[in-house]
Amino acid sequence: MTQSSAARAGRFHMGRLSEGHPQALDAWRVTTDDADVAARVASFLGGEPQPNEGGGSGLAYEVLTGRESVRILLDGPDAVAARMVLWGSKGIIHECDGVEFLSPKEKKGQPCGCPPLLENRKLEAKNGRGPTPSIDITFRIAAAPALGPFHFMTTSWQMTAQLSDLLDALERVDGPAACDLTMELVVYTTKAGRGVCYRKPVVTVLGSPDTVAPEPPPPAEPAPAPAPSAPRLKTRPAPEPTTPSAPQSSHSVNVDAVLLCRAAHVLGTSDHQETVIAALSEIVAGRQQTMELARLREDVGRIAAIAGQALQSRDSSLT
Repeated sequence: MTQSSAARAGRFHMGRLSEGHPQALDAWRVTTDDADVAARVASFLGGEPQPNEGGGSGLAYEVLTGRESVRILLDGPDAVAARMVLWGSKGIIHECDGVEFLSPKEKKGQPCGCPPLLENRKLEAKNGRGPTPSIDITFRIAAAPALGPFHFMTTSWQMTAQLSDLLDALERVDGPAACDLTMELVVYTTKAGRGVCYRKPVVTVLGSPDTVAPEPPPPAEPAPAPAPSAPRLKTRPAPEPTTPSAPQSSHSVNVDAVLLCRAAHVLGTSDHQETVIAALSEIVAGRQQTMELARLREDVGRIAAIAGQALQSRDSSLT
């Protein structure tokens, strides 16, 4: 038999309201009226206690945890209360367990008339003629059972379909059971080719708490990779100048005018661009190698252009 909501420490949620609109979450949200409970929940499951602005329970605090799966303790099949409910403008119109009425008192135990197949029940509910699931699970957090009982409420048809297996598994444990309460990701493609993804609640019975290994801690956030350092370029030591070198240009390129004149004389080039091309290509290009120099200009034209800009201010010293 589930405990009353007044005795519960808090509630687990799969969503919240954001600016008045429903928002699905990727990790559990916990609400509570106890600030100490909120702080303890955050210490075990991650997140920070904050005022409850997400609605859904009317409790004062909420914790947006970092866990999509939480190890819990269920006290047998009685920890799961399930019913089918159809609401009207004045309250409950139909309440049953899928086979018999649960209310009103004069109808309790009588056949409810719901279709035996779950798919047909879903169709009736979709058309507004039949009840929808209402499942309330009461549990304790395995890492902190002293906090008291929490509960999770869901209208999931998927959990309804697995309810019989869940109750059988809890019955076999014969006592408190360690379970995982998980927001399981579902991804599929419709017949129309549209991708759909959502999360459904799943309770997995693991066994007696004495035989179940402790819940592993959440994975640590990976440390950001260090920014790659700039590669180190091998440089040749500058030759000892025999004469004062020319001042540094606005492009931060050091130019030795005397060495450039000597290079032009040795290489047989007639202008600064040809001298740079020939020097960079490590080819001795005389006057008779004009065709080769033309090819080199095309291959390293960009380098020569940059060098030409750097040497533009040196024309007067070379003539």
